[in-house]
Amino acid sequence: MRKKVFFLFALLLFFSGMFLPAGAQKIERAAVRWYFRDWQLLETEFFILRYTEKDAAAAAWLAAAADRRAAEVVAVLPHAAGERPWLVLVPDLATLRDSFGFAEGDGALGVYQAGTIVLLAPQAWDWVAAEERFEEFVAKNPLVHEYTHYVLDVRARGNYPRWFSEGLASYLQDRLAGYTWPEEDRLLFAGSCYSLERLTTEFASLPDQALAYCQAQSIVSYLAALQGDEGLNSLLDKLGAGTAFNRALGEVYGMDTKAVFAAWLEWWRAGG
Repeated sequence: MRKKVFFLFALLLFFSGMFLPAGAQKIERAAVRWYFRDWQLLETEFFILRYTEKDAAAAAWLAAAADRRAAEVVAVLPHAAGERPWLVLVPDLATLRDSFGFAEGDGALGVYQAGTIVLLAPQAWDWVAAEERFEEFVAKNPLVHEYTHYVLDVRARGNYPRWFSEGLASYLQDRLAGYTWPEEDRLLFAGSCYSLERLTTEFASLPDQALAYCQAQSIVSYLAALQGDEGLNSLLDKLGAGTAFNRALGEVYGMDTKAVFAAWLEWWRAGG
């Protein structure tokens, strides 16, 4: 069960901070980063990297690798941010839980909140043999996923449903990093799917999170199939301008959310 929880790496703490006044946003960001304020610091083109001495070697590698991944995301979803996000490499699950207040049973490989991306360091991936941890981290770390959350916040200013955020992040993680859902989870998607209403109102509490994430990714994949990157960027521009999500979909794709969901369902059942 623990391994399956880890594979649901895309845990986003969804606090819609971009809707807060500028002063409140700064307070939230400062609160998230307070725990890591005295850690080692390394600046890159895209990130302010924070880490402990224990992970200095991993941080040196991550500095270059993270910039390459971020550049790939920006090539798909261009953005102009006023400041670089923090990228924090935590040495163990206990630190991750403590810094974000997770319960003992919670686990994630990555978290995004308030302009801060936190990744679990490769040496902490103890469900993988020690000699294979770095290689596994290179293959499956969720940096692309979490950085997409950051870019979406910058571009759309929090004006979107949770399922779209997770779907877009999972879509780019698959497209750019080659991460696909474990077969056991993909098989769950073969039999049923959640309604649009449940995806929109209950995403974080749906009982089958693998199914919810797979479905959200598939819907975004459908939007990409319709109009490619141009359509996705047009949608983000409208969201960033304050257009409601349902209306923005209609203006870009000629269908409101319900129509998009119905068209996607037909596309998916046809093997899309």
